[in-house]
Amino acid sequence: MDMKGMDICQSDGKKIKFYCHDHSKLCCTTCGILHAKCQLDEISRVSGRKVPDPSFLKQILLQSEADADSLIANCKQSKTGLNQSIANISKELQEMRDRVMKLFDMAEKRIMNEANAVKSVEVKRLDDINAASSKINQVLSVCSALLENGTPDQKYIFWRNFQQRNETFISDITEQRNEQVTTKMTLSFPKELTTILEKGNNDIKLNCERKQTVETSLISLSSQPRPITLKLLVSVDLQKTGDDKEKPLLSGLDFLPDGRLVAVDNRNKNKKCIILNERLERLGTPYKFKDYPYSVVCVSHDTLCVTGGGAGKVVCLLSVSTDNTITLTREINTTSLFDSICCMSPSNMVVSTYNDPRPVRMISVDGVESDFDYFLTFPMKTYKLDESACTYVQTKNTLVLTDQLAHTVYMNDTVNGTSRAVTNENIQEPRGACVGPGYTVLVCSSANDSIVHLTIHGKMLGTYPVDMKSPNSICVSKDGTRIAVSNNYRGARKLQLYKISPAMS
Repeated sequence: MDMKGMDICQSDGKKIKFYCHDHSKLCCTTCGILHAKCQLDEISRVSGRKVPDPSFLKQILLQSEADADSLIANCKQSKTGLNQSIANISKELQEMRDRVMKLFDMAEKRIMNEANAVKSVEVKRLDDINAASSKINQVLSVCSALLENGTPDQKYIFWRNFQQRNETFISDITEQRNEQVTTKMTLSFPKELTTILEKGNNDIKLNCERKQTVETSLISLSSQPRPITLKLLVSVDLQKTGDDKEKPLLSGLDFLPDGRLVAVDNRNKNKKCIILNERLERLGTPYKFKDYPYSVVCVSHDTLCVTGGGAGKVVCLLSVSTDNTITLTREINTTSLFDSICCMSPSNMVVSTYNDPRPVRMISVDGVESDFDYFLTFPMKTYKLDESACTYVQTKNTLVLTDQLAHTVYMNDTVNGTSRAVTNENIQEPRGACVGPGYTVLVCSSANDSIVHLTIHGKMLGTYPVDMKSPNSICVSKDGTRIAVSNNYRGARKLQLYKISPAMS
């Protein structure tokens, strides 16, 4: 077959003939001379050795492809964010301009009212001056007429009257002259405004901030796994509501990317999928299953996979709308009985089984089932329902399986083949598990009423008591800031939401 150049030496362009164990490098005849002192094997001699099954390698490549698709999606989201930023900048400039114009409109109205009030006072004062001056004009006109046509009696009377009035005229004129003021109104602006105007439009600047967006959780950005603290946000006692026939038993939990919580109710007369908000209040109408649902995982922004829920061996694919409408889109018939389910890649899931000699298997969204035939070192035992659960740390290729009766958490590196069984007094009857912040694992320790925090190498990071008996289901929000936990304890079933914070050093 055409290997698309993968069987050609990248250095010399010749056919690959050897493998150098000392440098873990494929070599052609030219490279072979340079590695003559190394442990060098011909490809024809070592090709018969056992290698990973291509179907398993394909799963690893599919995960890398999913990671690449995720980066592409992030780039697309960044472009959308840039467009939104520009729209926001234009909006902010317009809002600031409107605020400034509104400020000037209000100032204009206030100042003009004040100016008109001053004008009224000044006009009245000037009118008073005019009235006093007009009195003199009236006397002066009488005097002029008297000089031409007045009788001696009239002249005498005018003279005596003038003597009495003249002192008043002089006093009034002197007073008005002393009070005569020229009024001129001007504006004054605050220094801050004039400073801005002097600087011009260059003083309004564009700020550009670049942030690392590979991980949204601050805890996940740490290169080393860190302990966490949990703060209880909401706790609800699970009671019959709406059309429930029994008190709910939430056997599976997961978060949608937008923060809504999805839960499946396993009780015999309920058998439904529900959506909850950040206050753990139900949203929309629950979806009713034909059979018992066991576990749920969100595989995209609006798609869920639920084990059970159909008649027999079935995985149900559900669609969730923004208005909380849940719709069945497809039922996948399976050859095994599946219990817990988690994402391995956007198109592939890992499932734990019951009544099956293979404790974990894989299934794609297209319904293709496959097995971990290579590097799987879990105990090959047949579990009953609820005796085991799985999760998968995608970035570390680590498959996790809990064994309730053995009080053990098994961790298997599916690429390097390393595995370990984690047991200690903090892990008692482990049930549900999920990927925690910073590529860690969170496990419900049912008998201890707590959550155990582990690294993928089995190191204990912490234990966190929860206010419920026998926790059995757990999930972490996509941004790594919240944990949802439910339990299976007769008479006291709860659902709780916790805030995750990094522990202080």
